[in-house]
Amino acid sequence: MGSFFGLIVLVSGMALGNTMVKRTGLSLLILSALFTLPTFFTGEGAEEIVERLPGITHDIIHEHEEMAELSLWLAELMGIIAAITLFMDIKKHEYTKIFFVVTLTANIVCIGSMVRTGNSGGEIRRPEIRSDYGNQQIQVDSSEQDDH
Repeated sequence: MGSFFGLIVLVSGMALGNTMVKRTGLSLLILSALFTLPTFFTGEGAEEIVERLPGITHDIIHEHEEMAELSLWLAELMGIIAAITLFMDIKKHEYTKIFFVVTLTANIVCIGSMVRTGNSGGEIRRPEIRSDYGNQQIQVDSSEQDDH
């Protein structure tokens, strides 16, 4: 959520031409990247609990874990780019405007990855949102009919 709010603040600052609002948006993105670290590292403990639950497969957990790792790297990269952009803005560097665009692009990619990660996490405990849920239901229903 931090990346999303940072995006809103940063775009608002850019649209208004307000330096302090832009810097606040960049700061939110940097903080968001930092908060991604503890979020990622608590996943291992959650995996230990969830993998013991009935109906949870290793494959679905592994998919979420892979997406989370990609999102972590994208978030950290976005945070580094945001920090560089903030530094350049403070120093009034000539390429600052380009870095604002790069920061926005990196943040949008990061948000997309985070959404996919969140969705894959939701699929672990909410099988009805999985893309293969209908196929699993058909297989279960047909196997029940074979038993009768």
